[in-house]
Amino acid sequence: MAHDVLDEPAPRLTTERVRRLVEEHWGVTADVGPLSSERDVNFLIGSGHVLKVANPAESRALLEMEVAAMRHVAATDPDLPVPRTVSAGGEDIVTITDDAGRACLARLITTVPGSQLEGQVVTEDVAEQVGAATARTAQALRGFFHPAAGSRELDWDVRALPRVAARWGLTSDDPLHPVVERVAAVLPRLAALPSGIRHGDVTLTNLLATDGTVTGVIDFGDMHFTADVADLAVALTSVLRNTSDAQVSSPWELAGATLRGYQRIRPLGAEEVDVLGELVLSRLVLSTIISRGRAATHPDNTAYITQYDDANARTTSELAQLSPTELAQRLHRLAGTRAVAASDDVATRRAAAMGGTVAPLFYDRPLQIVSGAGAWLVAADGRRYLDAYNNVAVVGHADPVVVRRVSRQLGRLNTHSRYLHPEVVELAERIAATMPDGLDTVLFTTSGTEANELAWRLATEWTGGTGALVVHHGYHGTTRWMADLSPNEWPPGHRPAAVGTFRAPVAGGDLSAGATTAMVGAAWQDVAARGHRPALLLADSGFTSEGVHDAPPSYVQGLRDGAHAAGALYLADEVQIGYGRTGPGLWRFAQSGVVPDLVTLGKPMGAGYPIGAVVTRREVVDRFAERWEYFSTFAATPAAAAAGNAVLDVLEDRRLPEKALVTGAHLATRLRELAGATDLLGDVRAMGLVAGIDVVDRPAARQLLQALVARGALAGLTGPGGNVLKVRPPLVWDETHVDHFVDRLEHAVGDVRSRG
Repeated sequence: MAHDVLDEPAPRLTTERVRRLVEEHWGVTADVGPLSSERDVNFLIGSGHVLKVANPAESRALLEMEVAAMRHVAATDPDLPVPRTVSAGGEDIVTITDDAGRACLARLITTVPGSQLEGQVVTEDVAEQVGAATARTAQALRGFFHPAAGSRELDWDVRALPRVAARWGLTSDDPLHPVVERVAAVLPRLAALPSGIRHGDVTLTNLLATDGTVTGVIDFGDMHFTADVADLAVALTSVLRNTSDAQVSSPWELAGATLRGYQRIRPLGAEEVDVLGELVLSRLVLSTIISRGRAATHPDNTAYITQYDDANARTTSELAQLSPTELAQRLHRLAGTRAVAASDDVATRRAAAMGGTVAPLFYDRPLQIVSGAGAWLVAADGRRYLDAYNNVAVVGHADPVVVRRVSRQLGRLNTHSRYLHPEVVELAERIAATMPDGLDTVLFTTSGTEANELAWRLATEWTGGTGALVVHHGYHGTTRWMADLSPNEWPPGHRPAAVGTFRAPVAGGDLSAGATTAMVGAAWQDVAARGHRPALLLADSGFTSEGVHDAPPSYVQGLRDGAHAAGALYLADEVQIGYGRTGPGLWRFAQSGVVPDLVTLGKPMGAGYPIGAVVTRREVVDRFAERWEYFSTFAATPAAAAAGNAVLDVLEDRRLPEKALVTGAHLATRLRELAGATDLLGDVRAMGLVAGIDVVDRPAARQLLQALVARGALAGLTGPGGNVLKVRPPLVWDETHVDHFVDRLEHAVGDVRSRG
């Protein structure tokens, strides 16, 4: 007996013999009709079964693997239409003798509905279904194991091209030889890619369809252990080189559709897409080489063997015209895994395309940050920086919980909030549950700016006023009106008539409730004198833009009482200070015991996904709704809500607000020790995991910040004089991060002093 199923002639059986065998072993009486095959023989038994008689050289272990795999698929994905094995007297596999006297292994399986896709018109819709069927079959085989798979040597395996080319005598002057060489260069990379026992032949021949819809996956005869992307490459090859007389879509349109269908079920990694094109070329060239050899040795089966030759040649020529890099980049675009390369001229390009100085960058030598994890950021040159500034990444950069939950939702649905969706409702309920009684209604926005803008509209509708009060150096957003409510951003000479200012809770002033109420009253009188009725008082609860100040409850009470006395509402802006930065209560205002009329949220709310919110009393919203509707297309999309819920999950599960107090106390202690040891640093103000450190020598503040960055830690400057070092890290910091940061800061202080 030959040792290779491609060398050994297929079994020989007459239809009458098959009819008797099926009746004898399986008790099935039906008409028999031959089906096409390469190395085995198959017969349609009536309309409900197929008899598969394996090549005499076929291993029983491999057939047992097929049977076990189909049972595994039936258990893991019962709705996936694959054949089922029919036992004969308790046996799945029966030994028979063919007409040439050779022992062959036979199985009876059920049919699945539909006709072969091969030869039919392949539209983008059909290609997408092929991709989905490939991924779904692979997913159904997850967890499947059989010892026969690991040792199988299959000529159709895309990893086998160099071996098969050598076996069939492909010479160096053959036009296909350069393709073999380029494929051989990437094959070692498959060892590191996701792998498993896979179908190995989800092709148009083995996919059945009815009225353009895939209704069956058949023929598990090429199963082997391989990389998942190799399994996809086989399906993609089949789509690209389809043998339909009518080609209604370009190869790239079909490739994109196949990848869309596949990735709706099983996303690809960039490293898989890197090699996908070369594996498609491998399958094409394998098909051509094997066809040449088998056509010569099996002239009686030439039509079947050579059916793909013309399509193989056409597709190989088109793909091989692209270099490996060009082919990979084309597929990366189609798969959504294309990455924009880092380059040395990004700053110049940014300035030219993005407005130059209107959107300044941080630091004298701007950083090109390319990745982040937890408390760390990584620049294009590979250097790591400890992040002591970004409160957006409140639960750490690229937190896996947030990434996975948002990605999962984006893969299902992401549309506006005028449809019902449980993610959005759950987030609203969870936020409201963290608020004091009365603050029971949540309106979502896309940012803290938009939240403050909406809060302003609610306040003016409730009060009928047009005037606002903000702290002297406050910041509340970037829209036209919010910029007017952000003195931090005012250019020289800018003073909106409708806006008054008041003093931050700076140490040394009278911060009693009465004094603060009187201060607010005087500011309102100033606004009224310019013709505006009071509507809203806005205050960042951490007064971070003022240099970070811890307001006592009496001061916060005075703000609210002063606002109410003038007929205005009081807004607690928690965009910078909220989300557990100052402890388990989540919101800084809550520690004062004062209940504001409105609370605005933003920045950390989605850990980088744009989402914000206004929380207020239902009566305020109902008043607004008497005349207005509120809708923002991207506010509280399901993906944004998924991000918001994931952030709350991480905060709760890792107890980050509680840890912020411990880490923050250590930060305050270490900073004060350092400040006491140098004349460059002055007062240290801290609450929870945020701190403001006065740089006594104001002109040296920017030098200190640049020196700190050069030492590998990122912070910012704030305050009316721009000389307060702001430390506002992700809440995943622990005491080791604090010690590293203070060490870097100590060295930066030394650097500044050494420059004189």
